[in-house]
Amino acid sequence: MVYIYDVLVNLNSELYDFYDWDEDDEYYHIRRCPVYKVSSDTISDFCFKKVTVSDEFLSTIKDRTQVFSSKNVEVVPYMVILTDDKSAVAVKFNNNGSVNKLSKFLVNEELEILEISSSLNDSLINYSISGKTKKLNMIRKDKVILDNIIEELDSIKNDKEKIDYLYYEWFDKKDGKNKYESLVKDLKKRFTSRHLEFLELLNLLKVKK
Repeated sequence: MVYIYDVLVNLNSELYDFYDWDEDDEYYHIRRCPVYKVSSDTISDFCFKKVTVSDEFLSTIKDRTQVFSSKNVEVVPYMVILTDDKSAVAVKFNNNGSVNKLSKFLVNEELEILEISSSLNDSLINYSISGKTKKLNMIRKDKVILDNIIEELDSIKNDKEKIDYLYYEWFDKKDGKNKYESLVKDLKKRFTSRHLEFLELLNLLKVKK
């Protein structure tokens, strides 16, 4: 079994690029972790679908990962690093084989992983897919702003006058059906600088209560 040594991971239920890591996240300094070279499709499945690996694979990787801690070294029961020679991702599993958390890597550490993976043979991991997970289309900071907007909108969704006003400001037209639902749907499509302006409007309306 091939291992990767001395890398930092930031395990989350959603997959964040290194520049989107937050100082309040829970980081793990990996002492060693098994690495498997797989296809790009496999990488995509593990990152963006609900995947469960076989019991056989779990038994193969059981207790193979170690992380540095205040108690010196601790064992992580089920964790691997997957790479396709283009990218790499750390995957932590639940006891039943389902994906628990994921992490990308710092740039220099990912490059080290890719260099090691270039000499590995492809592995075939036995897993099943039960559905898709939500793929983030914005950075975390923007998602926080969007969540704030949706929460504020929800608090005034029954105030026709305010919803009419906000609908006009967002769509630049007065006529429309299901204005609250239309606003929420369109706001979630793609984050832009207009969202910040829209949040300011919401805050102004809140002040004018």
